[in-house]
Amino acid sequence: MSDISESDAIFARAYASAIKTKFQLDVGQHDCILTSPVTLRGMAAGNLIYPQMTNYLIYKFADALQYADNPSYTGGSAGSYIQQLRSYIDWVKAKSYPSQVVVDRMAKARNAFTASNDNYFKVLTEAQTQFSQVKELYPGQTFWQWAASNYPLLAAADRTRKSAQTELFQAMQAYFGPDAAVLSGTYMSNIENAQGPIALPGYNQDGLLDDRDLIDKAIRYANSGVKPPPEDIAQSTIRVPAYTIPSYVSWVQSLITASGNGATRDQVITIDVNQGKKTSWEDYGFKEVKGGGSVGFWPFFSAEVNVNNKWETRTLNTSGRENAITMQLAMIGIQKFDIQSGQWDVANIKTLFPNRLPDAPDVLSSKYARIVSVLVGYDVELKLEFASEMREEVNRIYEEVKKTGGSMSIFGFRVSAGAGGGSTEHVETKFEDVKWDKAKGTMSLTPTEDQVYPTILGAVAQRFD
Repeated sequence: MSDISESDAIFARAYASAIKTKFQLDVGQHDCILTSPVTLRGMAAGNLIYPQMTNYLIYKFADALQYADNPSYTGGSAGSYIQQLRSYIDWVKAKSYPSQVVVDRMAKARNAFTASNDNYFKVLTEAQTQFSQVKELYPGQTFWQWAASNYPLLAAADRTRKSAQTELFQAMQAYFGPDAAVLSGTYMSNIENAQGPIALPGYNQDGLLDDRDLIDKAIRYANSGVKPPPEDIAQSTIRVPAYTIPSYVSWVQSLITASGNGATRDQVITIDVNQGKKTSWEDYGFKEVKGGGSVGFWPFFSAEVNVNNKWETRTLNTSGRENAITMQLAMIGIQKFDIQSGQWDVANIKTLFPNRLPDAPDVLSSKYARIVSVLVGYDVELKLEFASEMREEVNRIYEEVKKTGGSMSIFGFRVSAGAGGGSTEHVETKFEDVKWDKAKGTMSLTPTEDQVYPTILGAVAQRFD
């Protein structure tokens, strides 16, 4: 994670200001506003997407912690929320003063469970990866059915983990006294339910294996107007921790339908560069900013061009010239959605148990932020106007990209003029849809129509202060 340049920081704050105003956001004491590249793909949904897939994509989005000093959301993760929650509980300090024998037993049990739990999820990931590669040889078998007969390491890892967990729960009874019932009997058990293979509504829900190829294949089907084969989805269905976004699926489908009926982009976000100069990161909820130079978002205008069979980078110098660029986003729909976690969550765990043992892992600390809302738009167009003194430079980069089959990114809007320029993380775009008028200095960039996902414009995250 590299630092963002001051010029790009101006654009980033200007965008954050526009988002804050459009969605009427109040960062309060603990929230911060993250902004995203304007082609970052949201969670696929609608009539042509199976619920398991939408559930999985929402889970992956919502469970991904962010660094509290990075104002850019580009799809990455600083760790799993549910895993850090579990780790936090493991290292809670007793309110009483247990004997050294009890303390030592608790430490030994905790270490044994942590090791066995980490190993279990490592083996689980390896098993899921192998199943994704061979599942066509086992038609009709789900992952768990296949694993029971073909991957004994997973069952062995699970037995070791459960044995360690039993000892941990017994050690907690002695260590925590009355608090043990809620810590092990409720909180830990609920997290186990969320991550387990047995269907428990409110704790987990149908999702998918972490199979990027399967998801990309399903999206290609849906974007072409065809529902993916049900057997592919059924075979890869597993349980994932429950995270929900009420009304999200119906909203996405309504916009897909509206787009097909010729809806216009009448929802507008105007980005005022001066707001980026007048405001500070504190206005958007950040105590400090050390990162933000995320790949795929900044610099403001960059390109990859092919020169003598070698790729070279071109960057538009915007330093001190920010006001020579005006920007506007236009879309046919825009919405803020709040994320709801399942009954397994203990959102106030740090208030309930503020004290932790020495040498406890750095989890749920002020270093991290948890996404609580997602800001999305559908069919987002980026409109720019460059002042006369910049037009020749912009034209030179544009023409070189076009001529060499390169690619370019403007304010996070990624587009390729050559083969292999697509991305599974971004809204599909085509270079021929870029409209550039050198004489007027205007440029518009639009996504391919009728896609089954919105664009993530940004998010609201909550720091663990």
